[in-house]
Amino acid sequence: MHDAGERARDAGVLGARTTAVHATHLTDEDLADLDRTATGVCFCPTTERDLGDGIGDARRLLDGGCSLALGSDSQAFIDPFEEARAVELDQRLASGRRGLHSAAELLGAACGGGHASIGWDDGGRIEAGMRADLVTIALDGPRLAGTATATALESIVFAAAPADVRRVIAGGREIVRDGAHVAIDAGAELAAAIAALEDR
Repeated sequence: MHDAGERARDAGVLGARTTAVHATHLTDEDLADLDRTATGVCFCPTTERDLGDGIGDARRLLDGGCSLALGSDSQAFIDPFEEARAVELDQRLASGRRGLHSAAELLGAACGGGHASIGWDDGGRIEAGMRADLVTIALDGPRLAGTATATALESIVFAAAPADVRRVIAGGREIVRDGAHVAIDAGAELAAAIAALEDR
């Protein structure tokens, strides 16, 4: 964060109710401040990759006690599976080592970490009293065919794509059924939004 980190320290905005977004250029002092204040971090790996904006040191942040969330602000594509696996795969390239993050840890950042980053403590888990946010994923497509129960989590995190999502329930309300939005034609809505921008 460099100068931004110094400004954040001086302004007193770091803390458990704050999330530093991107945070790919951290000094040792920045890392210590984030750890000391329990400030969360949100990486958007595909955006950071697309912009050549560096690779966040997720392992060091997590080992220091920071919470990690994953997001996307990409204009090219949005794929939560790719955001999750990119944390591990990008760090493999940077470090020359594998296995820095487990599939469970990456999924936690994509689910519960995201909820926590916006102050919700009642989501990201399938438990009584939680928000009832659920996703079902087809295991019979070309990317996941032959998935074994014992390694299903690893297969999903490291191989699934949005096309494998069959059903989405948010807050107990069905949003996607059989791979399609139930209330809107997503393709048509996106095309209309792009056309509106091009007409400006």
